[in-house]
Amino acid sequence: MSGPKRNPDRLNTIGVVVVGICGAVLVYVTIVALEAFYVNDTSEIQTMADYGGQDTAAKSLRTDQLSRINEYGTNPRPAAAKPGEAPRSQTYRVPIDVAMKRVVEDARTDPAALVPSLGHSDKATVLPIFGRPKLIPAPAAAAPAAPAAGAGSGATAGSAAAAPMVPTGAGTGPAPVGGAGALDKPATPGTPGNPKGPAPPAANPPPAAPGPAAGTPPKGNGK
Repeated sequence: MSGPKRNPDRLNTIGVVVVGICGAVLVYVTIVALEAFYVNDTSEIQTMADYGGQDTAAKSLRTDQLSRINEYGTNPRPAAAKPGEAPRSQTYRVPIDVAMKRVVEDARTDPAALVPSLGHSDKATVLPIFGRPKLIPAPAAAAPAAPAAGAGSGATAGSAAAAPMVPTGAGTGPAPVGGAGALDKPATPGTPGNPKGPAPPAANPPPAAPGPAAGTPPKGNGK
């Protein structure tokens, strides 16, 4: 072919790389911006979907409590009494402002009867000391009553008769063994460990022999 001679085509590699990088950065920034926009709009909806309704119970409980302390009404019916217990009466409630005024009035009249269902509070139950309350110890049990005079003497006599009579000072130890030196003597009654003590007097001494009468001469060589 004939004609003017053309320059060879050259690919601009640097330009292609720069355009590609710029395009990627632009796409990334666009995606992040769109996500931030939609997240900001849907955050409240997502929060309600995840955690919505959790405070409903607390709010209803608070509303119920406020209505109980600010309105007149009837308390729940008490349970049936157990066998042997007195039946429980129905109770009612009044607003807390009215209740505080009634408590002040009752305290001026009788401070010991602020809780009618518990009766008079006129006995201490804790010790008057600083710190944690400590219950007052229970009173000691009462001593048994003394027996009657006749019964006591009879019981004493019976116990004395039943007890064995042991003479005081009577030897209770074993008798000494013969041939043991200084103890080779007949044992004599005495305290334990002291066999040399004096012998106690006999319970029934023998009667003495009758002597000659006064003015009677002796028999035998008497002239």
